[in-house]
Amino acid sequence: MEKSNDLPLRKILSRNIKKARATLDITQIKLAERSEISAAHIIEIEQCKTWVSDKALAKIAKALNKEVYELLVPEIKGKHAEKEQEDIKRASDLIKAKKSHARKRVLQAMDDLILETIGV
Repeated sequence: MEKSNDLPLRKILSRNIKKARATLDITQIKLAERSEISAAHIIEIEQCKTWVSDKALAKIAKALNKEVYELLVPEIKGKHAEKEQEDIKRASDLIKAKKSHARKRVLQAMDDLILETIGV
Protein backbone atom coordinates (compact mmCIF):
# COMPACT_ATOMS: atom_id res chain seq x y z
CA MET A 1 0.00 0.00 0.00
CA GLU A 2 1.25 3.47 -0.90
CA LYS A 3 1.89 5.97 1.85
CA SER A 4 -0.38 8.99 1.49
CA ASN A 5 2.64 11.31 1.29
CA ASP A 6 3.94 9.35 -1.72
CA LEU A 7 0.70 9.44 -3.71
CA PRO A 8 0.36 11.40 -6.93
CA LEU A 9 -1.54 14.65 -6.51
CA ARG A 10 -4.50 13.40 -8.56
CA LYS A 11 -4.99 10.51 -6.15
CA ILE A 12 -4.71 12.81 -3.12
CA LEU A 13 -7.27 15.18 -4.65
CA SER A 14 -9.58 12.26 -5.43
CA ARG A 15 -9.39 10.87 -1.89
CA ASN A 16 -9.96 14.27 -0.31
CA ILE A 17 -12.97 15.05 -2.50
CA LYS A 18 -14.51 11.64 -1.73
CA LYS A 19 -13.86 12.08 1.98
CA ALA A 20 -15.37 15.58 2.00
CA ARG A 21 -18.43 14.35 0.09
CA ALA A 22 -18.87 11.53 2.57
CA THR A 23 -18.64 13.97 5.48
CA LEU A 24 -21.35 16.13 3.89
CA ASP A 25 -23.27 13.00 2.79
CA ILE A 26 -23.60 14.22 -0.80
CA THR A 27 -23.34 12.35 -4.08
CA GLN A 28 -21.16 13.17 -7.05
CA ILE A 29 -24.29 14.49 -8.75
CA LYS A 30 -25.04 16.82 -5.84
CA LEU A 31 -21.42 18.03 -5.82
CA ALA A 32 -21.68 18.68 -9.55
CA GLU A 33 -24.81 20.78 -8.99
CA ARG A 34 -23.27 22.72 -6.09
CA SER A 35 -20.05 23.41 -7.96
CA GLU A 36 -21.67 24.03 -11.36
CA ILE A 37 -19.39 21.45 -12.94
CA SER A 38 -20.65 18.51 -14.96
CA ALA A 39 -21.18 15.26 -13.10
CA ALA A 40 -19.04 13.51 -15.73
CA HIS A 41 -16.12 15.82 -14.92
CA ILE A 42 -16.52 15.24 -11.16
CA ILE A 43 -16.51 11.48 -11.77
CA GLU A 44 -13.40 11.70 -13.97
CA ILE A 45 -11.59 13.78 -11.33
CA GLU A 46 -12.47 11.29 -8.60
CA GLN A 47 -11.33 8.41 -10.82
CA CYS A 48 -8.01 10.22 -11.49
CA LYS A 49 -8.74 10.21 -15.22
CA THR A 50 -8.44 13.95 -15.66
CA TRP A 51 -6.98 16.96 -13.94
CA VAL A 52 -8.93 19.99 -12.82
CA SER A 53 -8.50 23.65 -13.70
CA ASP A 54 -7.82 26.16 -10.95
CA LYS A 55 -11.30 27.64 -11.40
CA ALA A 56 -13.00 24.25 -11.21
CA LEU A 57 -10.91 23.32 -8.17
CA ALA A 58 -12.00 26.52 -6.42
CA LYS A 59 -15.65 25.77 -7.22
CA ILE A 60 -15.35 22.21 -5.90
CA ALA A 61 -13.65 23.39 -2.71
CA LYS A 62 -16.35 25.99 -2.11
CA ALA A 63 -19.10 23.42 -2.73
CA LEU A 64 -17.46 21.14 -0.15
CA ASN A 65 -16.97 23.98 2.39
CA LYS A 66 -13.21 23.54 2.13
CA GLU A 67 -10.22 25.65 1.27
CA VAL A 68 -8.48 24.65 -1.97
CA TYR A 69 -5.31 23.65 -0.11
CA GLU A 70 -7.32 21.18 2.00
CA LEU A 71 -8.14 19.19 -1.13
CA LEU A 72 -4.46 18.98 -2.11
CA VAL A 73 -2.88 18.06 1.22
CA PRO A 74 -2.31 14.34 1.77
CA GLU A 75 -3.80 12.72 4.82
CA ILE A 76 -1.21 12.83 7.57
CA LYS A 77 -0.87 9.79 9.77
CA GLY A 78 1.43 8.85 12.58
CA LYS A 79 2.49 10.25 15.91
CA HIS A 80 3.11 13.78 14.58
CA ALA A 81 -0.05 13.99 12.46
CA GLU A 82 -1.98 16.28 14.77
CA LYS A 83 0.89 18.77 15.03
CA GLU A 84 1.43 18.74 11.27
CA GLN A 85 -2.28 19.38 10.68
CA GLU A 86 -2.17 22.27 13.16
CA ASP A 87 0.89 23.71 11.39
CA ILE A 88 -0.89 23.54 8.04
CA LYS A 89 -3.99 25.18 9.51
CA ARG A 90 -1.90 27.91 11.14
CA ALA A 91 -0.10 28.61 7.86
CA SER A 92 -3.42 28.75 6.03
CA ASP A 93 -4.87 31.17 8.58
CA LEU A 94 -1.78 33.39 8.26
CA ILE A 95 -2.10 33.43 4.47
CA LYS A 96 -5.79 34.33 4.73
CA ALA A 97 -5.04 37.16 7.17
CA LYS A 98 -2.28 38.56 4.95
CA LYS A 99 -4.53 38.29 1.90
CA SER A 100 -7.31 40.13 3.72
CA HIS A 101 -4.90 42.84 4.88
CA ALA A 102 -3.51 43.26 1.36
CA ARG A 103 -7.04 43.47 -0.06
CA LYS A 104 -7.92 46.24 2.44
CA ARG A 105 -4.75 48.17 1.56
CA VAL A 106 -5.50 47.94 -2.17
CA LEU A 107 -9.09 49.12 -1.65
CA GLN A 108 -7.89 52.02 0.49
CA ALA A 109 -5.32 53.00 -2.13
CA MET A 110 -8.02 52.89 -4.83
CA ASP A 111 -10.32 55.07 -2.72
CA ASP A 112 -7.50 57.55 -2.13
CA LEU A 113 -6.69 57.64 -5.85
CA ILE A 114 -10.32 58.24 -6.78
CA LEU A 115 -10.65 61.05 -4.25
CA GLU A 116 -7.40 62.60 -5.48
CA THR A 117 -8.54 62.30 -9.09
CA ILE A 118 -11.86 64.03 -8.50
CA GLY A 119 -10.21 66.67 -6.33
CA VAL A 120 -11.86 65.98 -2.99
